[in-house]
This record gives sequence, structure tokens and C-alpha cells, in this order.
Amino acid sequence: MIFSSNENMLINILTYEEYVSAKHLAETLYVSTKTVYRMIKKVNELFMEEKNEPLIISEAGKGYKLSSHFRNRDIHSMVEFAEENDLNEVSLALLFKYPHKIKRTLMDTQFLSDSSIERRLRKLSEILKKYDIQLHYNREYLWIKGEEVSIRKAINHIFLEMNKLNSLSEIGIKINVIDKHFIDQQIALLEERLNEYINYPYDITIYTHIFMIIKRYREGEVHYLGNQEPLEKEEQQLMEANPKMMEVAAEIIRNIESYLSVKMDSLEIYFVFQNIYSINSQKRESSNVDKKLAEEITKKFITDYFLISDVTLLPASRSLYEDLYLHILPMLSRLRLGIKVENNLLDSLLLEYRATFLKVKKIAEEINHELMFDTKMNDAEIGYLTLYFEKYKIHRQENKNVLLICSTGVGTSELLKVRIQQNFSSLNIIATMSQRQVKKNQAFIKENVDLIFSTIRVPLKIEKIPVLLISPLLTDKDIQNINHTMKELEEWKKLN
Repeated sequence: MIFSSNENMLINILTYEEYVSAKHLAETLYVSTKTVYRMIKKVNELFMEEKNEPLIISEAGKGYKLSSHFRNRDIHSMVEFAEENDLNEVSLALLFKYPHKIKRTLMDTQFLSDSSIERRLRKLSEILKKYDIQLHYNREYLWIKGEEVSIRKAINHIFLEMNKLNSLSEIGIKINVIDKHFIDQQIALLEERLNEYINYPYDITIYTHIFMIIKRYREGEVHYLGNQEPLEKEEQQLMEANPKMMEVAAEIIRNIESYLSVKMDSLEIYFVFQNIYSINSQKRESSNVDKKLAEEITKKFITDYFLISDVTLLPASRSLYEDLYLHILPMLSRLRLGIKVENNLLDSLLLEYRATFLKVKKIAEEINHELMFDTKMNDAEIGYLTLYFEKYKIHRQENKNVLLICSTGVGTSELLKVRIQQNFSSLNIIATMSQRQVKKNQAFIKENVDLIFSTIRVPLKIEKIPVLLISPLLTDKDIQNINHTMKELEEWKKLN
């Protein structure tokens, strides 16, 4: 990326007209004022170096704003971390041409000292080493050694790191019109066979993989795939359990073979299948192990986020549970296979929903620590999970959230819930608890509950939340009292 997420957000907050204080910037970005000063200093140093003009100007007692010199210009594309981008481009060139060598002149080091060249080579080696790929070089050439699976994983991840998947041509990867048309046809074929629209970011994942296959077979040698280990029994069973996905993967490979006039190893079908299987598809049949793990992770996100002891205490979260579960289930496949997705909303999401994002990220980091996958939940995945929590918040704001405290049996409490919902459509019963559970879930109640209905004749002290004593049978008098309380709440809301 050109700027870090925080630097992007800082620039997005600032305008050309009004000054913004360092205190406001710090509070919005959840950082210290010292960090704000450091970010502004760094951004201005980059702009001074490239444009001889600072981007951010300041005035004592007022704060910061953007310099009018850059008005109506795309400030995010002006300063590039040239060395980082150059090394990524060299990495991609090596990966696509593997096992062939490339000339060292591709690194464009003619104006650098020997020590600077050596430093760049070390950094290039570090980039590739993350994917178990070894860099080799002499005075004329660069080349790499590694497994085909590692080569492909590296290509995918470097694309994501450069954050330019929407326009591969911007990172020096030229896609001719004929190739683009062919790849688009394969995406359309996939949608037709699955009878589903492949939406963002999964369309980009598939698009990039097909593009990578075409380029690898054109520029490198892939015949040694035959030396790879055959499919394990579980992998073969997974394909057999998803016949439509397996069939369309085989059809796409046959189309690529015809397009390139080459014969491909049968493992290519499984590689394409992996990418199709990792998307959120209704046609997907997951293993029982993944289903169970997805259930446990979904429950942990909800219980930890709302500080409740049991997910059943939040029955109104069913839609949230389903949203999270349907994202987490294919996400487990992506993590296992080392497939990452991009999220082009991430910077905006961090700006608008930063508190929710950080809360979800903390939970995700705990789960990452327990997951036995090399690839972990990254900010892109956490960003999508954050949106589901925000969606739930919006839904709960539309209605009054009610906590039902009941000591009677399950049948009676369920009848009471139905009667309340029949008489008050704007009331959303988000949980039913016993008095003991109320004591254990105070934080959740304070954050999520607007009204409490209790059938227990015991005084309850819940900060600033009205508590109504009602009959387990919800009498006419109870209905009148509830109507009166709701009117009072609406009046109070207007006054405040």
C-alpha cells in the first residue's frame, strides 16, 4: 500500500477547508496525539521528497488541514514506496518464470552502490523466504527454488499485498484483451454451472488464479507437478462430496488446455477446485469437522463480543449467527489452503467502524492462536466479520430490545414471548434469563437492552434500564403498562 491504514484514515479525515485538532484526530483514530504528530511528519516528509510541498499544513491553536496545492488531485497515488513495489515486481517475475532465470538488470540497480544492491537482494530473499522459496543469484542472473504449491501461494499473497488486484496492469502485469475475454468466460461458466453470482472478493480470487495458470504455463515450466504428492483421501472425498464444483473445475482446466494448446497435470483440477470451494457458495458441502469448528468459532465471536456466557442467551442474534457462520465456514477452507481474500473497503471500514473492528480483531487474535493453520484471519477477513456486527447493531436500533426475566418453565416463558410479540411488533425480545443469569451478564444487558420485563417479584437494579413487573400470562393490565412505558420512553427520547 502507498500509505498505512492509519495514514490513509488521517488523510481521509482532513479537508481542504476546516482545521482539525490533533486531539480530535487522536480520538477518531484511537491513537495518541504523539502518534498523530509522527504520522503527519512522515506523510509530509514523503510529499516534500517527491513534490517539494507538504500535504498537511498546520496553524497554532487551530490544528491541521490539507494543502490547497493538492486540491482536485489523487493524493493517494502521488507517493509510492518505490523500493517495496519494485521488489514485489521482481518477485512476481521470478515466480511466473520459475524455474527459468531472469537477468539481474530487471532490478534496475545501475545507480545503486554495491551495499545498496546487497541490501535489496536480502530484502528480496526475505520476501520469498516467507513462502519457503529460496532466492539464488550470481553476477548476471536471479533464480528461485521451491515447490509449485509454494510458488502459487506466493503469487496470490503478493498480489494482495500490493493491493492492486482490481487492476493487475497497474503493477506491470499486462493482460491482453483476448486473455481477459477468456478469463471472463470462465467466470461466467462457473456462475452458470453453480447457478450463483460470484461476487466480490471471490470473483477476484478465481480471476487471479486462472490468470496465474495461464502465465505460469506460458512463461515457466510446470511439468514437474507430476512429482507432487497425490491427493490425500480426505481431499479426494471432498471433491466427490462437491461434484458440481469438481466438474466445473475440470471443465475450466480443459478450456485452458485448449486455449494454450498444452496438456496439464490432473492436479490442476484440484487447485481450481480449491479456489472454487473457498468461496461462499450455497452449493458447497463442507466436512463435519469444519461445520463443528465453524459453529464453535461463531459462538465464541458472539459470546465474547457481547460478554455473555452462552450464545442461547441472545436468541435475537440468529441472523447474526447465520451471517457469521456462513462466512466462517468457507473461511476455514481458505485458511487451510493458504488462500487470502482482499477487502477494498478496509480503510473506509476502519474509519467508520473502528471500535467494532478492534473489538472483533481482539477476539479473532485469540482464535488465531488456537487455529492450527499457517494462514490466519487477517484484517480483510476481520473487516467482513465487522460488517455483520454492524448490520446487527442497525437492526437492533430499529426496535426496542427487551430482556425477559422469568423463573417459570420453558413452556410458560415461550408462551409469554409469543404473546408479547403478538401485541408489540416493535419490541424485540433479545434474551430470556433467570435472575442468576442476570447477575452474570450485567455488561451485556447494559450495552444491548432497552427494557426489562420480569415475572419475578424481586427488586432488580439495572442501571438506567426501566424494569416492568408483568404476569407470566401477560394480562390486559400488563399490556396497558407496557404501552404507557413505551410512550414515556419516546417522549424522553425527543427531549434528549
